[in-house]
Amino acid sequence: MSNFEVVNLKEIYDQGVSFRTFILNQETADRGKFMKYYIPMDIKEEIRDRVNQIDKEVHILGVVEGWCPDCHINLSILEKLISTNPNIKLKLITKSDAASNFEKYYENGGLRVPTFIFLDDNFFPKAAFIEKPTMLKGYNIDTLEGAKMQMSYIAGKLVEETALELLELLEKTA
Repeated sequence: MSNFEVVNLKEIYDQGVSFRTFILNQETADRGKFMKYYIPMDIKEEIRDRVNQIDKEVHILGVVEGWCPDCHINLSILEKLISTNPNIKLKLITKSDAASNFEKYYENGGLRVPTFIFLDDNFFPKAAFIEKPTMLKGYNIDTLEGAKMQMSYIAGKLVEETALELLELLEKTA
């Protein structure tokens, strides 16, 4: 990736907003959907301890939308996961703010939300989380097994698996 692209990501990151600002600017119904996951969510102590051991600056640029069910779940998990480590900073933008700068992260013909791009202290991209946990991408929701996994995900029962995947991306970036 060229220096121009790194600078461009930093400029986009700098235009982003915090989780709190993003949530407060959502419609009441969408704000409630985020809080449905965020408020009761508990991240296991072992996972939180590993997050808190990250001593290098990590920036996460999230492309999100307030109406998106995957954002309700995964953005809530990410925020809860990183909230105790001041070395990890999250900024959020919408798909329209992302424009065509994120073609590298397209899946199934377009930019999926959420897309979390993990950037090192020089704003160089090191990893990405796109839409939903990797473990779900292998399931066909038209099958019984796939439908059960999707329902578990929507019910917020895959928090630990998602948190571990996000943690591994954080550790890879740090």
